[in-house]
This record gives sequence, C-alpha cells and structure tokens, in this order.
Amino acid sequence: MQDTPPSDESEDVDGAAVQADAQLPLWFSELAPGGDGIGFIEKSNRHSLMFVRRLRPVLLVTFDNLSNVADKSQERVPWAYKFALDHHVSHLGVLAHGKQWYRDPQLINRMQQLADSSFFDGYERVVFAGTSMGGFAALVFASLVPGAHVLAFNPQSTLDPELVPWEERYWIGRRQDWTLPLSDARGILGKCGPVSVFYDPYFAPDHKHFERLSDANVTPYKCWYSNHKSAVFLRKIDALKPLMHAGLFGEITEPMFYQLYRGRRQLPWYAGALKNYFTESGREQMGLRVRKSFRQYRRALKSTMDD
Repeated sequence: MQDTPPSDESEDVDGAAVQADAQLPLWFSELAPGGDGIGFIEKSNRHSLMFVRRLRPVLLVTFDNLSNVADKSQERVPWAYKFALDHHVSHLGVLAHGKQWYRDPQLINRMQQLADSSFFDGYERVVFAGTSMGGFAALVFASLVPGAHVLAFNPQSTLDPELVPWEERYWIGRRQDWTLPLSDARGILGKCGPVSVFYDPYFAPDHKHFERLSDANVTPYKCWYSNHKSAVFLRKIDALKPLMHAGLFGEITEPMFYQLYRGRRQLPWYAGALKNYFTESGREQMGLRVRKSFRQYRRALKSTMDD
C-alpha cells in the first residue's frame, strides 16, 4: 500500500511548499474581489477549480498529487501555480481534497462542460500536466481537448483492478468508481498533441503503466533510477523547470531531455540507486566501482569550481 508519499519531498515545480507574502494566499492579489486578475474559484467537497487568465496566450492545466490532498490551509494553491504566475500564462488548477484519483462525476461533467463551451479554445497552446495521481488526470482529461500537449510524470494509466490487477499500490484509489468516463488513458490520446511521459523504466509498476499507453504521439523520457519520484529527481538536478518551460512554449526533444538528465551524475540519490541496483543483482564489484567513480567525479567537480 502506497497512498501517502514521504512528507519531506514536495513534488511541485518550485520545490518547497509555496507560501504567500504578508500572510495572504498567493492567489489573493489576482482572485480576491478587489484583485487585479480575471478568473474564478469553484469548490466542492472532493475537488476545487482555480482559474486565472494571464497575458500570454498559453493555458496550463494542472492536477494535484497525493502530497497535497490533506492541505486545508488558505495558502494552498494548485500544482505549478507559482510557475505559471512567474511565466504569465493562464492557469486552470484542479485541487484534490482526497485520494479519489479524480473519479468524481461532478468534476468529470464540469471538465466536459468546459471543453464543450470552448473554454480551451483561443489559446496558442494548452498543456496538461501533473505527477502520479495528477499525471493520470493530465492524461485522461487532455483527451477532451484535441491538440493539447501533456507533461505526465510517473502517471498511472488507470487503477481499474480488472485492467491492471498487478497494481497493488493506492488501495483507496483502486476502490473508486472506475466505470466512470475517462477512467483509462489507454487508446484515448491519439487526438492530443505531443504526450511526454517521464518515468523510471526500472521501476516496474510505472513501466507497466507506460506500456499500456500505445498511442503514436506518446514519447517516453526515461528517468533511470528515480523510482516513483521523477519530478522530484528532475527538480534536484535543475531539469524540471527547463522541461516545463519547453513544454509550455516549444517542444521537448529527446536530445534536450537526455542532455539535461546528465546532471544525474552529480546527484548522490542517483549514485546510491545505481550502486544498489548492481549490489542487488549480485554484482557487488560494479556497485563498489560506482561509489568510487561518483566520489572521484564529485572531487573533480569541486576542484574545477574552486579554480
């Protein structure tokens, strides 16, 4: 069972929990009655929607992950809110108030209404994004918007026990109503634009979910040895923001991604995971070589920086 990730690792684009100045929530200056923004807040028991229209003709649509569902503070904002604010792009953030994997008829109907009412029209780009539970939502709801781009980090394709009986994590999520519309990302992404999926191919559950995403416009970006925390891993090597920026305003390419991912070589997390991989597969000497090489690399890097 894995419904709650470690509390000391934020998966937002900006890292640590976003706090507002002067004890006011970050959204207040835009969405308060006297604010200078245009948008709305809609709240229900299970989910809330927060929308702000901004200067650039780009719309970012994000979905919370499990890290946020218990947060009832007034400072809470949708995933990637500050990133969207800093880049002056419009933002529709869906906040989850429980571990339901967005299996909520009211929310599904509302997103369908927004699509039918041309809410997503008029933007040069619409980008859906999220991680884990939010990555699943980014995939399935993007299918409502032809041409939409998707940035999904460690997404599940579904938690329907009949479709993925091997998925033993997230027991609360598995108990939701998976007969509702938009409950499986398999085979529904063909009308989207580029769909970028970031995951660790050595982490079996996430790899199995990716293998179910068969549409030709789906591109894998392999975050080796990041386990189920690719977004956190990418943030620690200073790659998450450049990738989000490229996904919003241009295109992520494989050469760009793997060049950024070279930053893993100076991350202790990566070295430890690689060492464990060799050790657990009975190749202890290779594991020792990894540790030695990592230490040598870090010393050489420090010497270069000191010079």
